[in-house]
Formats: sequence, C-alpha cells, structure tokens
Amino acid sequence: MISQNVPVPLAGQRQLRVLTALALVSGRTVNTPELISQLWGEHPPRTAPGQLQTSVWMIRRALASVGAPQETVLSTASGYQLDPAYCEIDSDIFRRNVATAKKLVRADLKEEALDLLRDALALWRGPALATISSSALQTRAARLEEERVAALQQRIGLEITLGQYEEAIVELTDLIVLHPLREELYAHLMQALYLSGRQADALAVFRRARSTLTDELGIYPGPRLTTLERAILRQDADMLSAVPGLARR
Repeated sequence: MISQNVPVPLAGQRQLRVLTALALVSGRTVNTPELISQLWGEHPPRTAPGQLQTSVWMIRRALASVGAPQETVLSTASGYQLDPAYCEIDSDIFRRNVATAKKLVRADLKEEALDLLRDALALWRGPALATISSSALQTRAARLEEERVAALQQRIGLEITLGQYEEAIVELTDLIVLHPLREELYAHLMQALYLSGRQADALAVFRRARSTLTDELGIYPGPRLTTLERAILRQDADMLSAVPGLARR
C-alpha cells in the first residue's frame, strides 16, 4: 500500500481495519462515526472514539518504523483520510487500468487493452480483504470481487476475439465451477469452443447452462445464450456476427 512498497507491521485487526477502511476511499475523509461503525458495528463501546485515536496513533508509529511518512494518515475536521501523495492503492490502479482498457477497446486497440487488463488483474493476490474480520468491510470486498470478475470476463472476451481460444477454454471451465450462474461465462466458453472447431462441446455447454439455470433459479437461458446456440446449430454467419463478443471464423 505504501509507495515505498515496504510491509508495515500493524499490531492487530483493529489497525488493519482502520487502514483498510481508509484505503477503500483513498484521498477522501472517512468520518469518525463511520469508522467506529466499521470497527464495532451497531453497538460500539463508549470508549470507541478514544480507541480509534489510539489505533491511528499505532498505525502512524508503524509507518514511522519502516521510514514511511506518518502524514500518510491525515487527521481532518471530521475524521481521517489517506494522503494519496504518500501512498498508492492497488484497487485504484486496478480501476484506472480497467477504465483505460475500455477506452482502448472503443478505439479498436484490442491488444493494448488486453495488456492493461492483464496488468490490472495481476494486482490481485487472492480474495479481497480476506484477512479482515468486519462484516461492513466484507460487503465492500464483495463489490471488489464483482469488479474483478467483470474485468476477468472482459479480458477473456478480448482473448477470444484475438484468437487465443485454448487459454480461454481452460480458464472458463474452472471459472464456471466457481460461478455457475453467470451466463456470460457460458457464452464465452461456447464461443471459444466453437471457434476452435469444437462445435459439439460448445452445444454441450449450452445444455449445461440451461440445466443449471433451470434447476437453481427456475429460469431459461437469456437471449445471448439462446441466440448463440441457434447460430452454432445453423452455422449462420450473419447470426454469429450479431452475437455480442463473437468474432467470425
């Protein structure tokens, strides 16, 4: 997190939660009541403000111990914030790369966009906030995970568009096990299989998606999957080109 890329030895969960709450909105103030809520929930102790101040003091001391500026954690009139002049947050870099990649795709610079998405996803070292024991912060972690999966789907879509089918097939097969209700993943896998010459396997993926969605949610696959199935069955070039994300052979 710190620009010097030196691990900061935090004393315990409370300091880690404070720093995490600030990092999630780097450059903006998190007011004291909100921080207290994220630390203790709806029933904080009467000593919560004092304990929060102590936690911030301990974070600053830990920063100083590795030669980082204590000013990284700023006190404001209403709470605390991280000063972006002294630190760089992985989630901020991730979001910037993803946003830039979308612009590159619109400019038809797909290979450059793919490189940026790979760089963005390489920042992830495991589940977001995995070591944080706070229900409020875990809600934020779920949002970050949604952003990660969305970026992953964008990256795989570009790989398929650029003809990198085999890599996409292996990864998508694993991802569907983890996210069996995401139609986008089934669609990408059908595309990659079909374009690599495995039409029967592509249709088997559709049947698997249909069975999973009807059994788990009581719904039928959406327009993208059903259109893709018809296009593959008919070898219909015009219909294939009309399915979002599917390149012609």
